[in-house]
Amino acid sequence: MIQKLDLNGTWKVHWVDGMRGGRYFATEENYDEMRFLSAQVPGEIHLDAWKAGWIKDPYVETNALAARWIEQGLWCYRHDFDVPEDASSSKHVWLNFEGLDYFATILLNRVVVGSHENSFYPCRLDVTGKLRPGKNQLVVHLEGGCIGTSDKPSIQCGDQERLTKRLWLRKPQCQFSWDWSTRFVNVGIFKSVTLEWSTDPVRMDQLVALATLDPDLQQGQVKVRWFAEGLGLDEVAGILKIEIPETGKSVQTEVKIKPGLHPLEAVIEVANPQLWWPVGHGKPNRYQVNVTLEINGAKIAEKETQIGFRHVVINQESHPEKGRFFIIEINGKKIFCKGGNFVPADMIFMRADRPRYETLIDRALEANFNLLRIWGGGLYEADEFYDLCDEKGVLVWQEFIFACGEYPVTDDALFGSVKNEAVYNIRRLASHPSLIFWCGNNEMEWGVWNNYDKRAVPDLSLFHITLPQLLKREDGTRYYQPSSPYSPDGQHPNADELGDQHPWSIGMRNTDFREYRKMICRFPNEGGILGPTSLPTLLACLPEGQRFPGSLAWQLHDNSINTWENPSLPDQNQIIRQWLGADYRKMSLEEFTYWAGLVQGEGLREYCENFRRRKYDSAAAIFWMFNDCWPTVRSWTIVDYYLRRTPSFHFVKRAFAPVSVVVVPENDEIKIYGINETFEPIQAQLRSGIFSLEGKYLEDASTEVKLEPNASTLLATLPMSLWTRQNDSMPFAILMQNGQLLARGRTFTLLFKEIRWPAAAVQVEVKNGKAVFQSDTFAWNVCIDLDGEENLADNFFDLFPGIPYVIPWTKTTPPKVLHVGNDLPKLVSRIPAKP
Repeated sequence: MIQKLDLNGTWKVHWVDGMRGGRYFATEENYDEMRFLSAQVPGEIHLDAWKAGWIKDPYVETNALAARWIEQGLWCYRHDFDVPEDASSSKHVWLNFEGLDYFATILLNRVVVGSHENSFYPCRLDVTGKLRPGKNQLVVHLEGGCIGTSDKPSIQCGDQERLTKRLWLRKPQCQFSWDWSTRFVNVGIFKSVTLEWSTDPVRMDQLVALATLDPDLQQGQVKVRWFAEGLGLDEVAGILKIEIPETGKSVQTEVKIKPGLHPLEAVIEVANPQLWWPVGHGKPNRYQVNVTLEINGAKIAEKETQIGFRHVVINQESHPEKGRFFIIEINGKKIFCKGGNFVPADMIFMRADRPRYETLIDRALEANFNLLRIWGGGLYEADEFYDLCDEKGVLVWQEFIFACGEYPVTDDALFGSVKNEAVYNIRRLASHPSLIFWCGNNEMEWGVWNNYDKRAVPDLSLFHITLPQLLKREDGTRYYQPSSPYSPDGQHPNADELGDQHPWSIGMRNTDFREYRKMICRFPNEGGILGPTSLPTLLACLPEGQRFPGSLAWQLHDNSINTWENPSLPDQNQIIRQWLGADYRKMSLEEFTYWAGLVQGEGLREYCENFRRRKYDSAAAIFWMFNDCWPTVRSWTIVDYYLRRTPSFHFVKRAFAPVSVVVVPENDEIKIYGINETFEPIQAQLRSGIFSLEGKYLEDASTEVKLEPNASTLLATLPMSLWTRQNDSMPFAILMQNGQLLARGRTFTLLFKEIRWPAAAVQVEVKNGKAVFQSDTFAWNVCIDLDGEENLADNFFDLFPGIPYVIPWTKTTPPKVLHVGNDLPKLVSRIPAKP
């Protein structure tokens, strides 16, 4: 079997800027240690420099700007190590770097043994005969990528693209700056390094276990493909064994291992398997698969993985009104997809570990998600991420890492690197039942749609021919589409009535989110509204003396769309003026967090509720975006970098609840929809009507209703003619079952500043482990927390007039009401009068 020497730990690293220092220092026998910094492997240079005091915490204040010199330097890693005698004399020896970022040249004992230019797959080098007995010297020259692309042509005309030439670099694209992320170019040996050796005739590589399930759900099949490298000139006979312990099933087959890398294949059948279900629809059952290879009666290698049996259909049948459906069906059941876009969990990518992933996924589950879209400008995520999604039943939409550009894959070297990257990651992720989509890129089909007849697109064949063919060869079990958004039938990529959509007609230039109510998108998976992060996170971004909008630190940590046009796009003052009639520059930071969070939350609520009420004419409500990679004062997220819930978190959590009620004005009616995500009908009591904000129930009726299973049901309608005073009254719905509250809903037609808000006197008391809130008038968006650290049952919630609202509360003291939206009129004086 393969023997390994762990080369991780403390290395030395030398900085070169092209004038000071020299790369050759790193290979000298008697080098000056004062020129070297201690570096951790796996690691990243910013972390080593931070630990040494060379830079300050790059996540806060303006320190990221001061750390930018690191991406402009050349970095020389060195590690001296002793090797066992059998390694130096072995027939086959390899150096294996799991992750190098970026342009890497590797020297062993002062001899160049290889190079690498892709952070998305490992670098394995054959160093047979290049070791020496005893001490050996390993040196790796690295730089973040911007130097190595300096002589490459610029593909796009944006300033960042001209400076970084990101489209030539196979590393996360968002590190070169996006609207929600600062420019922070990683550099380092960011994954494990090992020396490996063997006297065996075979080396085993990636294991792929493809689980499929017949449409009748009665018969499962696991096709195992274990990639073997024959190390000699002759074919070798072996026995491949597969076992699924939970089933008692096993199989073995004779295999022939040829020279070079190729798959060994075998199939095992499983009758009546327990199924893998997404969260909310059943258990995410999984099975362990054990695989071994024997040659001449000796076990050469063994490996294990986990699989799940589920039958997936992407239903794109004709819609009876227009276009096509786009519905995910798992195990014969339609699944409405609820979730957000997942971006890298840290701007220093290797810092994201299993506890961080688990907390993020748990936050997603807390917000009632069942899907995360891995956006194409980030990462093929770590194995731990997909393992957790498998375990917890979270569906994954995975994109190849291409976003918002035209990649120069007509260059043979880049094209070859991209193919290697794709093959490696398809094989790596193929066993995960949570992964149900592969998508070629983010927004690139949309970006060039109007220019197809004007010029050639250099990467079009990559997404329409190369990647789908590689997927067919390496996996063949999953849906693929070339881009997101994408429409079949030759239609515009972002057409509403078929395919998937990025509904950005609202959220940037137009921030009137009432218009979400008109959207009929079949599968919306990127759209959103900007808002603040939690108050502690916002404060962490800003040093003393810069804790005000417009300071340098504010601008660095703010979303950059504020600067794209003049006047700006949805500058926070624009959206606050529009909805609240106030000036955020005259608010305290706490007030900004509350009021801007309220506006974002109401916008995301409209987004989620609109598409859920249209179930399954619309089959998703996936917004931009779920998480942040660094601290911001304003972002699209509901969970910020420090894993705190932003003010908009609970709006989404309620809108995604398995059972909910939506009140919406449409044409000449007020419609009330009941959404039931379960597979069983629900009998409930509906109370609905119109109340005045002062507290009088103007229209009030109760009726027994039935919520159909896995459906949106129109429960009641009211004529709009009954709602005569839209500035001081509100339609409502309350859904109860056996005296227990299931869901509540309400709606409005006016901008918030146009509504006559009465004063609200909120009363709170603690009874039997519960906090009971009550108000004689309607109390809008009662806030009891802006820190986002506690797992509260609810926050930013309404109080209907005279009706108690109860949440679990284990403390003896009642929660403090920090803000109530009814105080809006007090803000009006904070907007300057027009001259």
